[in-house]
Amino acid sequence: MCLSVSQQQMPNAALAPCLDVPQMQPELKNYPLKSTQQWLYGLREDLQQKVLDTMTTRQYKRQDQIYALHSQIVEIYTLIEGTVIITNTTESGKDVAITTLPHGSSFGDLSFVDQQPRQNFAIASTDCTVAVLNRRDYDALTREHPEITESMLQYFARRMRILINMHQDAHSLELRQQLARRLLFVSESQQQLQESALTISVSQEELAASLGVSRQHINKAVKQWQSEGLIDLGYRKIELLDLEGLKQVAADRDED
Repeated sequence: MCLSVSQQQMPNAALAPCLDVPQMQPELKNYPLKSTQQWLYGLREDLQQKVLDTMTTRQYKRQDQIYALHSQIVEIYTLIEGTVIITNTTESGKDVAITTLPHGSSFGDLSFVDQQPRQNFAIASTDCTVAVLNRRDYDALTREHPEITESMLQYFARRMRILINMHQDAHSLELRQQLARRLLFVSESQQQLQESALTISVSQEELAASLGVSRQHINKAVKQWQSEGLIDLGYRKIELLDLEGLKQVAADRDED
């Protein structure tokens, strides 16, 4: 049982086997340094290595809880493998998915920086390998190398730009355009990691959560695109067959 996170947990989420492995274990060699969605991107290579030398990794099974609502564990996480869903619970007790993070993403950053309790749950939606850095080690690193703080600031700036763009899209674009842009964004993120940009590991439920709509709306759109030959659907994955066609959908504001 994972005893390093709060005992509060989602109804269907098991506490994770919290096995920190000794420093610079083999998994960290696969840390996604080329991903712009993690906080070490752009940091000098020697400083990246110093941070990696301080990190540990953890293994989580699907549905394991990584951290809980109101948890006060001050750590920042980066997905080396797998995907994580950020979720919350309404006052009526209903689980509400907020977004799904692909591997190559950092998360848990707000509480890591302001050291306030967590505002949501992080649940492994697949088996995951996660790189972990605690705040104590981060503070020691930044005292010696202030440039690391700049890397964190740049990461937050990138995150803010993405959130602003998503907010603007939600108020100015139709759902099919938002969905096309989301698929293309995930595709580009995978390409940064030198992976196939044509097969996206994501479910329709997770897409619906990230765009704030129902699964039925997502299903209607992707079924239409499948019939048009733009995409193909599989279990928890979408294959992009026509990237140029999706780009046209994402950009076309006048299509009926």
